[in-house]
Amino acid sequence: MFMLSLMLAASQAAPAPKPSDTQDIVVIGNRMGAALRRCLERNCPPEEEVEAAMEAGAESFAAGRYEEAKKTLRLAISRNAKYAKVIPTKISDLYATYADVAEHEGDETAFIDSTRNSVTVLRRALGEGHPAAIRVSARIGDMWAKLGQPQRADGAYQREAERAARFGRRDLAGMLSFRRAWLALAARDKPHARKLSVQLEREYGREPVFAPALAILKARLALGDGKDDGTAAFIAAIRQAGMADPLLMREPPYPEFDPAPMVFGSSRDIIWADIGFWIQPDGTTAGIEVLRPAEDGAWARRLFKQIAGRRYSPVEGAEAGSMGVYRVERYTLRPAYKADIGTRIRQRVGPVSLHQVDITKLAAHTETSATP
Repeated sequence: MFMLSLMLAASQAAPAPKPSDTQDIVVIGNRMGAALRRCLERNCPPEEEVEAAMEAGAESFAAGRYEEAKKTLRLAISRNAKYAKVIPTKISDLYATYADVAEHEGDETAFIDSTRNSVTVLRRALGEGHPAAIRVSARIGDMWAKLGQPQRADGAYQREAERAARFGRRDLAGMLSFRRAWLALAARDKPHARKLSVQLEREYGREPVFAPALAILKARLALGDGKDDGTAAFIAAIRQAGMADPLLMREPPYPEFDPAPMVFGSSRDIIWADIGFWIQPDGTTAGIEVLRPAEDGAWARRLFKQIAGRRYSPVEGAEAGSMGVYRVERYTLRPAYKADIGTRIRQRVGPVSLHQVDITKLAAHTETSATP
């Protein structure tokens, strides 16, 4: 996930609800939007405006006002892009946040352009070999993966890994190379994942910093191979690596929604819902429910079986009687924009696709720090 889940966390951060609390529907207003307006009225500094705009955009997105979120972020970009050399990290984050919203809203052109801009800003301001510029380059591969083009995603990760290696950053080259292996697993291409695992073992196997990642990858590859100890080995590798957050080990496929071509005329045809559930201490899920459907939540309840079938790594440090970790995921169901041949008028043309973001993922900021 890019910046959006981080901004949502900042604008909505709250203690995990008790089971009974999830029945209360939270109405998200315009507090951050008002803060942005006050900022603009007093001609606040660019860095402050960009931060306020990202928070306002995240607030609008959380309330289901996707076009409003896009407009807020687009205008902030138009006003502040000229400061890219002065506050490159903030401008990069702004582009990335806009890309997140555009992806959910169905504007694939804006999603692609803004993702690329978020990387280009840091390359131009800090240099191609700067660690921050290399880290965010993973967004290109992530973007193609989200667009359902795993081969282009793999190629992007490979190119950026080679770039990192040229600049002497084996640590970041390794990070990007491991991403290729996990992409192959997500695409259910185990032969390619195994091939990459062998390459990673040969390239990084003697470096202690990569030992936990290699152990987890090899244990993950063993899952589903009919080995009785596959799951136990995977959990052991995760525990040894000291990972705090539960890691998704396996999941069933998502249900298919009507694949027939569809034509829509307005943003009202975007369907979204927030689904909350517990990741229990043993890694199973429970308490799955639709928290905030924009419309009838019946379509979202079709996702319950998929979520119920997930298996996460055990929740470390859970106290006796603990429910585990509560998570809220936003799901958006929509077709993308397409322009009819012979016209520039864009319409929503199917088939529909499902998009998901974890809006309870807490993080202070992105990894785009300008320090090596």
